[in-house]
Amino acid sequence: MWIFLTIAGGVALILLGVRYLRKGLDRLVGTRLGGIMQRMAGSRWRAFGTGLGVSVIAPSSTTMSVLAVQTVQQGHLSPRRTLAVMFGADIGLTVTVQLLALRIEEYAPALLFLGTILFLFTHATRTRGIGQVVLAFGFIFMGIFTIKRGAADMDPAGDMMQIIQIASQYPLLTAILACIMAMFLQSSTATIALVIGILAANPAEFPLHVAVAWVAGANVGVALTTLMIGWPRIESRRLALGNLIGKGTVAVVALLLLDQITALVGRSSPSITHQVANMHTGFNVALAIIGLPLVEQISRLVEKLVPEPPADQKQAFGPRYISLTSPPDSLALALGQSRQEILHMSEIVRSMLVDLWYAIKTDNAQLARKVAQRDDHVDLLDDQIKRYLTRLASQETDPEEAAEQMRQLRYLAELEMIGDVIDKNLSELALKKIQLGVDFSRDGWKELEDFYQKVTQNMTIAETAFTTRDHVLAQQLLRHKQRLDDYYRELRDRHFARLNRGLAESHETSAIHLDLLTYLKRINGSVTHVAYAIIQSAEPPSETRAE
Repeated sequence: MWIFLTIAGGVALILLGVRYLRKGLDRLVGTRLGGIMQRMAGSRWRAFGTGLGVSVIAPSSTTMSVLAVQTVQQGHLSPRRTLAVMFGADIGLTVTVQLLALRIEEYAPALLFLGTILFLFTHATRTRGIGQVVLAFGFIFMGIFTIKRGAADMDPAGDMMQIIQIASQYPLLTAILACIMAMFLQSSTATIALVIGILAANPAEFPLHVAVAWVAGANVGVALTTLMIGWPRIESRRLALGNLIGKGTVAVVALLLLDQITALVGRSSPSITHQVANMHTGFNVALAIIGLPLVEQISRLVEKLVPEPPADQKQAFGPRYISLTSPPDSLALALGQSRQEILHMSEIVRSMLVDLWYAIKTDNAQLARKVAQRDDHVDLLDDQIKRYLTRLASQETDPEEAAEQMRQLRYLAELEMIGDVIDKNLSELALKKIQLGVDFSRDGWKELEDFYQKVTQNMTIAETAFTTRDHVLAQQLLRHKQRLDDYYRELRDRHFARLNRGLAESHETSAIHLDLLTYLKRINGSVTHVAYAIIQSAEPPSETRAE
């Protein structure tokens, strides 16, 4: 029992290291990896190279899975192009396992010391990120050392060795167990590191072909994890299924040719730990060699397996980019997904205003009622995004990440308020105008149209400023708010002047005219509130930081 607990403790250290690695990468690169993928993955081979390079920078299978799924869901890359990215990423992710095979765990205390100094006693986000990455490798190497110590004490005639001997007779069962463990741990690195640690301590008692089957199963387990992450949407489901088909095919071949592959792996290095690492790398190189030329064929097969829903089958409205059941472990990626969902909501709100204004111009009562009903979609997204961001608030955050969460919640609240104004106020005004059968004066309508155009322009600027956190745009938005407030008062005075001149149209529509101006001004005020959060984020950070 003590040996089992020791090995379990080593696995726990590796898992902690993998988690710290993701968090450190968040601090260093955040969501910029997604932008790198989008800019560089122009062709199949460039996509492959991009995936290889990005995964070396961010050696986390879960992070890469979430990043790939998010990229497809946002429409930045097609599932076919992203599949090529993943084939490259699968090779880059084996770098960490190759490091584990170097037997440099004796340097773990030095890495832990250096990482602790950088992470706990510095203030810059980038420096702390580097410290967290160094700490991560220290934990991973310490975990390997702990597993080796536990495995070295195993009795050759004990239960653990008996289990290994039984597993050697059933390679398919071994692969299935590795697959389940990789899904449970959400890390192929931790799953394979367990075998490396046991092998390093007991190379004679642990048959190599068991390790080969274990590596094949671990790779399939990571592909199944990607499928679960990408399941909610058809595009990401196709991507994950294509990756699973590729890895599953290579795994089946590896099990069918187990003796030959074991012999080949055995000749790859005199060190048995390097042999396991080489098997992991070779598995994914074989996947790329087989899968990359067949990306188009695999994609067509997946499209047949996961067809588009029938045109008459209306899919229930819901979030596109977030999932309350499985938020990503990477906080930076999670905040990127919530930001995309908020922009989705902003697009709906802006389209509501555009369609409502068209209904006012054309006296289209049916369109005005449909616009009002669309506010239910806004309320649903508002509720789902708030729940999502609230769950993220329980995670460890930097001041910058906490500020981003608050910025998103504030903009979300303003969008929900704008939706309510359009639903409860502007739609009622539109229906009232249509029922009364009145129209605005020529000058009055021209002024209203001009004011509306300026508000919609500010909505677009606000969306861009929210996405880019551009302080220049934020300042521009505040200037526009002041000008529009002055313009509002000017238009009210013009309207009163027309009333004094006795224009019949002005008297008939005076209340509606003034209310439209007031509600448009209220919408503009809500829109420009995003600028305050952006400008505040430009202020020097306080000394307080999240540990």
